[in-house]
Amino acid sequence: MSLRGYLLALLAMTAGCDSTSKPSGPAPSRVQAVVAATSNGTHQAPSGSATLSAEPPKAKLPSKPRVPRPALCAGQLDGSSQPFRPKRPPERVKTTGADLPTDPIAGDGKRWTWVNLWAAWCVPCKQELPMLLQWQIALADDVHFAFVSLDDDERQLTAFLEDQGANGLQRSYWLPDGAARLAWLDALDLQSEPDLPMQILIDPEGRKRCTVRGAVEAEDRVALERIVAGK
Repeated sequence: MSLRGYLLALLAMTAGCDSTSKPSGPAPSRVQAVVAATSNGTHQAPSGSATLSAEPPKAKLPSKPRVPRPALCAGQLDGSSQPFRPKRPPERVKTTGADLPTDPIAGDGKRWTWVNLWAAWCVPCKQELPMLLQWQIALADDVHFAFVSLDDDERQLTAFLEDQGANGLQRSYWLPDGAARLAWLDALDLQSEPDLPMQILIDPEGRKRCTVRGAVEAEDRVALERIVAGK
């Protein structure tokens, strides 16, 4: 054997014994490598690929403590009170039932009077009406309820009242835009149209004791019961 042939045979034998030689054929892609590793129960990122780490859970922000709502008429009952006497009574609007008294705040000297200023276009006003009507029934011995509308359009007010069911509001006073409304706003120490709804609590002697701006809530009934009971 020539020297050249001997060297070629030696090289062939060395290549066959090399355990680190790469298999023939194209190298697997990174996607194929990930799939193969996953199927074997292990997952190792292919060489040169970025390692994806799980995103840490976001920390929960502490919830803001609920600010206690002031009690109904808080801070108003101990102050000086003035007689609530608007110079002009409101007009009376009704669809069913007996006629309303001429003066919604005349009282009988025994019961308190709860005046609810509302309007047919006022959404929160209409939302609280069913609850106030329940109070009217439950507290009839101690509180007289008077509903006074500030609607500009009597047709809208009448249409709303006519659409009420047997348990809905069917009678209301009305303060049309003009002298009567101005008289009430003046008695309430208001210089412009009030935000509705608004509540006025008048004691049996006819003195305005409390003004509540905005809708009331169910828990306010307990406070109202304590007020009229003198507690």
